[in-house]
Amino acid sequence: MADILDIARSSQEEPKLIVRKAPHAAVWSVWAVLEGIPPEEIFEGSSEEEASSWINTGGQAWLEERRRKRNA
Repeated sequence: MADILDIARSSQEEPKLIVRKAPHAAVWSVWAVLEGIPPEEIFEGSSEEEASSWINTGGQAWLEERRRKRNA
């Protein structure tokens, strides 16, 4: 399985972070999505609010870490 960030490195695009509800449980996840490749789950929370809030904190840190790796 290819890492979404390795692919993002070659395209110079940033993954979009979206919230999805698991169809089989009361779990909300944040997914990194980049056009043309499978999405990658990067966070799981117990509510939509928790997952959405994480995008503004942990999600931004996740993106920044990936930018540093890509630019290294």
